[in-house]
Amino acid sequence: MKTPIFVLILISCFSISNAQDIVVNKLRSETSRTIKKEADTTHWNWKRGGLMSFNLAQGSLSNWAAGGDNFSMTVNGYFNYFFYYKKDRHSWDNNMDVNMGYVQSTSLGSRKNDDRFDFLSKYGYKVDTTGKWYLSTLFNFRSQFFDGYTYSNNIPDFSSSFLSPAYVILSVGFDYKPLINYPCSFHH
Repeated sequence: MKTPIFVLILISCFSISNAQDIVVNKLRSETSRTIKKEADTTHWNWKRGGLMSFNLAQGSLSNWAAGGDNFSMTVNGYFNYFFYYKKDRHSWDNNMDVNMGYVQSTSLGSRKNDDRFDFLSKYGYKVDTTGKWYLSTLFNFRSQFFDGYTYSNNIPDFSSSFLSPAYVILSVGFDYKPLINYPCSFHH
C-alpha cells in the first residue's frame, strides 16, 4: 500500500518540475525576443486621446439613529480630451474637461452637484539646446453649462448661469519640461 502512494507522489513531483521547466523556458524565450516598434499612426505630429466616465450611486438607510437621508441617488459624468503637438522647436498642449453631476435625496430634493467646463491651451517655443526650457503662453477658460442655485432652508436662490461666471486666464512665461518625467514628450 505504501509503494503505490510513494510512486504517485514521485510521478506528481516529476510532473510539476517538468511543467515548471516548460514555463521557465517559455519565459526565457519571451524575454529574449526582439520587439518591433509599431508604425506611427498619428497624423502629422499630434498625439491625442481622452477619458470618459459615467457613475451612478445609490444609498439607502433604515433605522439610522445618527441622521442622514433614507434614500439618495447620484449621477455623475466626466469627459476629458487632450491633444498635443510637438515638432522641432514648437510644443502645443491642449486639454478639455467637462464634468456634470446630479443628486436626488429625500431631505434635500434634487440639485446639481457638479457642472464644469474647463479648456486649457499652452503653446511653447523651445529656447535652449537641452530642449527643456520653453517660452510659453497659456490660455485657460472655465465656466458652467446650467443655472446654479444656493439653498437656504431648502429654498433655491438663483446664483449663476451659463458664462456667468466665466473665467479667462492669459499668461506668458517660461515652461520647464524635463524629457524624462514629461509624459507627453515624443520625438520625430
